[in-house]
Amino acid sequence: MGLSTAYWLSKTKSRILLLDQYTIGNDYCSSQDANRVFRYSYGSDTLYTRMAQESFAHWKNLERESGEKLLTLCGLLLLQTDDEESNRFNQDTYKTLIELGLGAEEFDQQELERRYPQFHASHAYLDPHGGVLLASKTLTTLASLAKRRGVTILENHKATRISHDSRVQIETNRETIKCRKAVVTTGPWSNNLRGSRLPSITPTRQQILYFQPQTNLHEYRPGRFPVFFAGQYYGLPAAGIDGVKVSHKGLDEPVNPDNANRNVDSDMEDKCRRVCQKFIPSLATAPVHQTKVCLYDMSRNSDFIITRDPEHSGLVYGYGFSGHGFKFAPLIGRLLSELATDQSPSFDLARFTPKT
Repeated sequence: MGLSTAYWLSKTKSRILLLDQYTIGNDYCSSQDANRVFRYSYGSDTLYTRMAQESFAHWKNLERESGEKLLTLCGLLLLQTDDEESNRFNQDTYKTLIELGLGAEEFDQQELERRYPQFHASHAYLDPHGGVLLASKTLTTLASLAKRRGVTILENHKATRISHDSRVQIETNRETIKCRKAVVTTGPWSNNLRGSRLPSITPTRQQILYFQPQTNLHEYRPGRFPVFFAGQYYGLPAAGIDGVKVSHKGLDEPVNPDNANRNVDSDMEDKCRRVCQKFIPSLATAPVHQTKVCLYDMSRNSDFIITRDPEHSGLVYGYGFSGHGFKFAPLIGRLLSELATDQSPSFDLARFTPKT
């Protein structure tokens, strides 16, 4: 979110400085990975669906400006399982997309296996707006565009304290920086720097595996293989990496982001293989191509926090993106930049502004 905000602020005449406690695209940040999910699917929650629609336009504009391909639509397959909560989400998504005129499809087992022969399930729905975002490539693209317009990026500058009088002062491990306005987007580290009247988040550890198909990899690329949700698990086609991503949607495992275990547990591999065995049998015995641990900044209700500090107008916060924020990055960066430049937000932020 910091890079996206810097990108939008670089369109103003302001002098912009971006601080990263590590480096751009480091393995500790939440947004660094080969790929991320894009979707309109949010059950009956039309607010996030509308945000996704708006974000889609921003992704297309970003691609045109940069000349880079960042988003590939391939559909999101919502598989019915024995998880009733997930099944309701799938059904509500289908109903919402139809009612909003956005389109969706419903498959019985025969039609599913005709359309996507890699999958097996008794029933499924398809969000045709689902797709894959190339996350790591997005970070380098935003950094390049921002620097081209004069943004200074300081890496390995960890903010340790923020104070304010007439100006904002940011103490880092290297120096103290004074500025007129600051946008704080520190993800899992947000509790250390958030305003005293803003809600806390819980950093959690999320484990990811990439399975390498042993048959024709082309059959698992976007276009032939969709993003999928299967109960509490999800996956992405081989895009940006030669492996199919499989992971749990959100594990409740609070951690300290500075010393979280960065190795994937063996039992998580077993669980992901069991999901594949049931729904994508050809991946059940595929070798692990790569593993990764991500950190989420989970808010209490998984809603975002996008707001000015109620005690100081020079501070703006964006955090609590709870593992589903990346798809909205261009929109959220724009909203944070609008708050920082004292503009009225171009999207209603009432739900994301904590009551203090």
